[in-house]
Amino acid sequence: MSSDRDEVLKALSSKRGNAPVADPDAVKKRNQEALVKRKAMLAKMKEEENSKPLPEGWRRVESRSRPGEFVYENIHTEERIAWFPTEAAKEEAGPALVAQNTDESKKAALKEKNRIALEKRKERLRQQREAEASLELPEGWKRVESRSRPGEMVYENIHTGERQAWFPDAPSTDPKIGEGDEKKKALMEKNRKALEARKAKLAAKKNEEASRPLPEGWKRVESRSRPGEFVYENIYTEERIAWFPEEPAEPPLPEGWRRVESRSYPGEFVYENIYTLDRQAWRPDGPAPKEPIEEDPAQRTQQQLNELKTAAAPEVNIVCKARAMYEYTAENREEEIDLLEGDVILVEYKADNGWWVGINTRTQRNGIFPGTYVEEMSG
Repeated sequence: MSSDRDEVLKALSSKRGNAPVADPDAVKKRNQEALVKRKAMLAKMKEEENSKPLPEGWRRVESRSRPGEFVYENIHTEERIAWFPTEAAKEEAGPALVAQNTDESKKAALKEKNRIALEKRKERLRQQREAEASLELPEGWKRVESRSRPGEMVYENIHTGERQAWFPDAPSTDPKIGEGDEKKKALMEKNRKALEARKAKLAAKKNEEASRPLPEGWKRVESRSRPGEFVYENIYTEERIAWFPEEPAEPPLPEGWRRVESRSYPGEFVYENIYTLDRQAWRPDGPAPKEPIEEDPAQRTQQQLNELKTAAAPEVNIVCKARAMYEYTAENREEEIDLLEGDVILVEYKADNGWWVGINTRTQRNGIFPGTYVEEMSG
């Protein structure tokens, strides 16, 4: 969890007016009003995302597992994410995420395995770049320093200004040349031959990895952005990754769920309800509810306390545990967290005005909530 975010939340909580009084009738009225505001806000956010310019290196593509919905694809690595990207796409794949509910005894080993796999991939790319550095570039290309990775080279099309991280397969064509121009035809033929030669060369280099058995549910397919190279496709969801998969492929999630990186535990993933934005560490076994599920508060508390016994300790200082006595619907989900009666919250900070900052064990979200709605727990 980002310490910067924690400090911001603490400062914001201290600047607020007094936390709302926990009167049952007032709580119900306030939550109904907040829910209406939040639904309007979510609809507006989705509308804005559809028209908002993407950071460099990303593109919108239709989801293969949810036709009619969009996901975001890294043009360099072909990795896809379900949430709107907030920074430029990385030109190299990061380490594979680990499920947050993975057994703690295996989690560290799995993360280390992913780290080693990534280092091996980076070393192969480094060697490849060293070899490419001495090669003569096809006509119409030049080497330039990467904007997002200072000190590293990328390849720029001198006609269009477009950049790519991989060695160009063939000469670039001046878009001003007419369709019937003989020069363009000659370049197209030269491109075709160069591409075939590159495919043959890369196919020979990939023999060793191609003979390695894949975990269940994965298949090798040719990369769309790097012809002649392979990526790995989940046969259930058709999602692709650039690195060799170390675990069996996950089947499609039930309707209304998506996998996202945990805010509390970077490098691990959780499951998010696309309707309520609630999160959970365990894989859902049914469609996402569009409204919170009615559940016995005492049972909810006990379940979360049991999960805490095996969960990794948060990377922040916890001053106490608290149990939600009332439901709380966040208006601003960038700052606040939802509470259901019985939720267990790991409290990080208590402002004098009654607003607290903490992590909801059920959703794994951290943020501001009214301390007036909870009671401290012993132990």
